Amino acid sequence: MRILLLLVLATVVCRADEIWLGESMARLGFSNNPPVREGQEERFERNNPRAVVVAERDKDSITINGIRVDMERAVRAKAFKVKGQPDVIRLTIERCDYEKILVPLLWGAPAGSRKPLRIVIDPGHGGKDSGAVNVALNLQEKNLTLDVAKRLAILLRQSGHEVLLTRSTDTAVELSERSKFANQVKADLFLSLHFNAGPTNKARGIETYWLTPGGQHSTKDSGNAGATAQLPGNAFDALNINLAYEIQRALITSLGSTDRGTRRARWVVLKDLKCPGVLIESAFLSDITEARIYTQDAARQRLAQTIASGVAAYEAKLRR
Repeated sequence: MRILLLLVLATVVCRADEIWLGESMARLGFSNNPPVREGQEERFERNNPRAVVVAERDKDSITINGIRVDMERAVRAKAFKVKGQPDVIRLTIERCDYEKILVPLLWGAPAGSRKPLRIVIDPGHGGKDSGAVNVALNLQEKNLTLDVAKRLAILLRQSGHEVLLTRSTDTAVELSERSKFANQVKADLFLSLHFNAGPTNKARGIETYWLTPGGQHSTKDSGNAGATAQLPGNAFDALNINLAYEIQRALITSLGSTDRGTRRARWVVLKDLKCPGVLIESAFLSDITEARIYTQDAARQRLAQTIASGVAAYEAKLRR
């Protein structure tokens, strides 16, 4: 029944209404203790043996076991009418965030196969498209992604998986061709590797993206009322969020980088996939400190190992 519900939720565009956060967490097996002090609820924290969940009023993200997960809409304080009593103020979230984030992450993802996976690794950019560049350190994103992809491929093969790359040399591959290739080889998993860049040299940290659910806005697109399309890749919403979360959790825990969140976007490489997929922004090449780290072979190897650990955690979660 749980698996069926998760699969149904993955294909449904959810209703944009509000639900009480405390009640929604209770449905997922989280205790309602300590009791909320009505009218003073600014921060919400609940835990069970599997997770600690923290939400704060007016923030558009929550943390699960310390890892930031971006939501469609900020947590709000709303007055609830209670017959014969003064109104009480409770924190609410959007129903879509409950169904697309809390349910799959905290209630459990659909069960996965115990067979080795066929994994497609997508080294971002290539050919004339250098991606992000740090001129001072002579670093190009296209070279770093290919280097890390090859290291990651070795590690995943050592774990028994079949691994294919969308490119294995410095060649250009159209964005739409990357997901098309994954679909043609019937991939079980798609990992697109990238390094980031910002308009200034102050941005730093790691972001892992999953495909924005139908009916919701992407992390950086909340002001665009039209960007709520349901796409083929949304058939895997429950798996996408679990894969993104486990990889982000592994990266932040192991590398100690700034947690910029498990984010949502309708990237071209994700939208048409016929398997779960994520896009990983590993570090900011525009930040001299982060960029210098990845001039070292050991750092790129550790990054590959950490992504492999995230994939392993995702697999383990599906096999519980």
